[in-house]
Amino acid sequence: MPTYKRLDIPKLLAEIDQDASSQIYLIWGERYLCRNAAQELIDRLLPEEKRQATSLQHIDGDQEDFSKTLNQLKTFSLFSGPQIIWVTDSKLFYSKGVAKNIWNKVCEKKERNEDKQALRYLLQMVHLAGLSPDDLADEDITSLSAARWKNLFGFNKPQSDLSWVSGLLADIPADLSMAKSTDSDAAGMYMQAFEKGIPRNNTLILLAEAVDKRKRLYKYIQEYGIIIDLAVESGGSAAAKKDQEKVIKELIQDTLAKYGKKLAPDTLPVLMERVGFHPVAAVMEAEKLALFAGERKTITGDDIDAIIGRTREEALYELTEAVTSGNLANGLLILAHLHDNGVHGLAVLATLRNHLKKLLLVRSFQELRSPSYNQSLSYQVFQKRYLPQLKEGRDEWSSLLWKNHPYGLYMLFRQAAQFSCEYLQDGLKQVLAAEYRMKSSSVDSRLIMDSLLFNLVRWKIAGESAV
Repeated sequence: MPTYKRLDIPKLLAEIDQDASSQIYLIWGERYLCRNAAQELIDRLLPEEKRQATSLQHIDGDQEDFSKTLNQLKTFSLFSGPQIIWVTDSKLFYSKGVAKNIWNKVCEKKERNEDKQALRYLLQMVHLAGLSPDDLADEDITSLSAARWKNLFGFNKPQSDLSWVSGLLADIPADLSMAKSTDSDAAGMYMQAFEKGIPRNNTLILLAEAVDKRKRLYKYIQEYGIIIDLAVESGGSAAAKKDQEKVIKELIQDTLAKYGKKLAPDTLPVLMERVGFHPVAAVMEAEKLALFAGERKTITGDDIDAIIGRTREEALYELTEAVTSGNLANGLLILAHLHDNGVHGLAVLATLRNHLKKLLLVRSFQELRSPSYNQSLSYQVFQKRYLPQLKEGRDEWSSLLWKNHPYGLYMLFRQAAQFSCEYLQDGLKQVLAAEYRMKSSSVDSRLIMDSLLFNLVRWKIAGESAV
């Protein structure tokens, strides 16, 4: 059967209306898009909302017991009509081939201070290695040798500080505890069940964020079921950004259309820039704008400024720029805005720490004899000659640096050249000391942050060089 894409979903739903449904669906890709598509599918298969309360079984793939799911799938419903088993975050299509993608999600969520989501992805990666968190009790994941790491997870061990990984695993909430499968061939059991035949009214819907298309179950569903591919290219490449922007644009326009609204000319890029690639946020902010507009059909730039304004991410980015340039007055003003908007001091510290770590890493690269770095390098030479040479043999830094656009790296290198490694190391110590004071003393976090900012930019205030 054909694989359906985002734009094919209306066609698929129309086919279901014509009784051309399947007993097994796989929906994979971006999390929000998958859940939205699954709900549309369920609404067609079970159009009566009351029926969904009795005939829809929702299973969390992180805690799934495959044998119980199979038993439900093979059992006739006590109620007449369709019975749907909906499994979110299914692990049936995972393999070491997708472990690197999951690790990138761990790092991405950690950088955004979304620790619970970072832990969820980390547990998925541990599960892929055939382990449970308890298995790591005698073998700290951060102290694994490079060979052991690659054997377990299928990709090179990152060279950066991984102490935060142990912190995530130290206290796992009950709702994230992941059952370790005792059956190594659960996918084979699913295929066997469908080949033997399951009750005609039973339907299985599987959701996954990543899949290994070499898996037998994937190929089986491709032939006998229906696959909906909602993957969005990740990373910072031009192609990835184009794909991400297309998704966000569609979500915003579709959401506004439901309210009978549209955006004024030239306002869509502003809205997309402020939302970023966050599908849930795109829909929520579009709904806010539609309600704010009231009877007006067109949403203006003033509406966007009034409702969305500057995002936290923008403000945090501007703060790092203020630190790098030594602009104390601007930095203090941004800190005040962040504080007034309820952004916790620890979140600000995490952003500063990550920025200083990147600068320190880049500055250490500039100390290498080969390839040698010079501030006079033009962007063209940096992109076409220096950067490719630097990347050779340094794949372990890909998740931290190489995912950025070359011009962004070029500017980061120029920023880092203003500082010495010793200064950046001292800056990290200052951040650590501020974090300790914030967690262990009764001093107002605002005072701690102001003091930290002053210490970080003191070289500029004194008219000195940080190199």
